[in-house]
Amino acid sequence: MKGLFYKDWSVLIGQYRKNLLLILVVYLGMAYLFDMPFMLYALVFMLGIYTQSALSFDEKSHWDTYAHTLPVSQAAIVGSKYLLGLCAMLSGFGIGLVAFLFFPGIVRGTMGMDEALVGMLVATALALVYFSLSLPLSYRFGSEGARTAVMVAILLLAVIGMTVTVLLSPEQIQTIQRFFGFRGPAEIWDSTREQSVVMEVEYGSLTQWVRNLHFWFLICGGTVFSVFLYGASWVVSLAIYKHKQF
Repeated sequence: MKGLFYKDWSVLIGQYRKNLLLILVVYLGMAYLFDMPFMLYALVFMLGIYTQSALSFDEKSHWDTYAHTLPVSQAAIVGSKYLLGLCAMLSGFGIGLVAFLFFPGIVRGTMGMDEALVGMLVATALALVYFSLSLPLSYRFGSEGARTAVMVAILLLAVIGMTVTVLLSPEQIQTIQRFFGFRGPAEIWDSTREQSVVMEVEYGSLTQWVRNLHFWFLICGGTVFSVFLYGASWVVSLAIYKHKQF
């Protein structure tokens, strides 16, 4: 697998060296100049997307036909793409987190590193989920056909999520919000009494969410789940790959 990984890495660097450098400069520049933390979160996904390019190159060059003549297993052939994607996403996570150390909001104290960590973990989890869907579909329908299939899959997941939300009662939703720290008591100024009163409100700030330990369980649990999903996706892709005709 080491040789396969090196092949994919060499192809991508050879084809996209300037493009990768441009992405880093543009995304970091926009994040710092316009105080846009989203651009640092997006690095995880943008670097991971190059895994799709590696699959596309293999299809155009009919690499898999040649790969079957090599003394390597099908698990290694598929696994090298998943390893490439994981390394790319981890690189985006690391670069983004280091960049946050010098981010204007962090330096001024208007944003904390805990917020940056939460954002990077969420971005990584979402990227892992996305590629857990896109890679098996790419092996099944090809890189071009997978784009439509991925959009349909994401739409179905969104519909399922909305359906679950609709089926829950307002009381159940509020209970869930309280548990994870999205809702709780807060001091509100009552102009009629001219004094502060404690009322239950829906928190709209990440700085309030991170104070709840259950919120961190949600974020870390979601990240761990996305890693397991990524591993399960490799198993599915391998099963698809074994039944393909080259």
